[in-house]
Amino acid sequence: MTLAEKLGAAREGAAVGPVLRRGLLRLTGRDRLDYLQRMCTQNLAGIAPGEAAYGAFLTAKGRLVGEGMALVRGEEVILDVDPAAVAGTRAHLEKFVIMDDVTLEDRSEDLRVVPVLGPEGIRRARERAGTAPAAENPRRGAPALDVVLPAAEAEELRAALVADGAIALGEADLEALRVEAGLARFGADMDGERLPMEAGLTRQAIYFGKGCYIGQEVVLRATVRGHLQKGLVQLALPPGAGPGARLIAGGEDVGWVTSAAETTRGRLGLGYVRRAHWKEGERLETDGGAAVVRQVIVQDGTC
Repeated sequence: MTLAEKLGAAREGAAVGPVLRRGLLRLTGRDRLDYLQRMCTQNLAGIAPGEAAYGAFLTAKGRLVGEGMALVRGEEVILDVDPAAVAGTRAHLEKFVIMDDVTLEDRSEDLRVVPVLGPEGIRRARERAGTAPAAENPRRGAPALDVVLPAAEAEELRAALVADGAIALGEADLEALRVEAGLARFGADMDGERLPMEAGLTRQAIYFGKGCYIGQEVVLRATVRGHLQKGLVQLALPPGAGPGARLIAGGEDVGWVTSAAETTRGRLGLGYVRRAHWKEGERLETDGGAAVVRQVIVQDGTC
């Protein structure tokens, strides 16, 4: 099966990715939602059991600690973050618990995530998953439902969906979907040095109508004034150019590549460049030839 057929099934039919190890934090206690509301960039107030929201956790300087889905259940909230961010996110959240009735538990070792893609795949997964925690994930580059299960049950669900006709995807296929959609991933395109706006998280992760959260002042200042000097773009890359490759203009380093994947549109990547180069069609030199800016992903007050 071709890559185009696989990604077509993910976008319009039924597909299922590999069982993933994720950073999964379980929050319990009477104040769990109120506490997360004060810590997260997203609005979690009034979110109903069974619903989920995508948000980020920031330092006081507005830098990313972690980002991911918050899935609300009857007596718990499950935070799904990248494995590279789970230790930092847990420490960050525990640090500010003072009088709140909140307990955090790391369930990353015993739970797994099954990413199910496509409208038909989501329908079948909901039928089979029953009461298992599940959240629609807007960060996969296609309609997606992430189902959280113990490791053995996760493998069983994936096998059942494949037997039922869902197209089996590998990690490279998930990366192709993500990079084609221009979606940053923590551990690749995001780390503790990044502001969420630089990585293009503003529209999906930040709710501007809520009260205070850690890092809010920096977010508001950057959004209103538009003072960002570097940001994420999607690039058409030459063969061989990958993460870490320098991006050069006029003989000077102006950025670097953070992700790369073979896609249905050729070799694409994500990378950070200086503000002067946030232009579609901008040509930059890199390993093996020219890289061309296809899409400006960074979001601040002027772009």
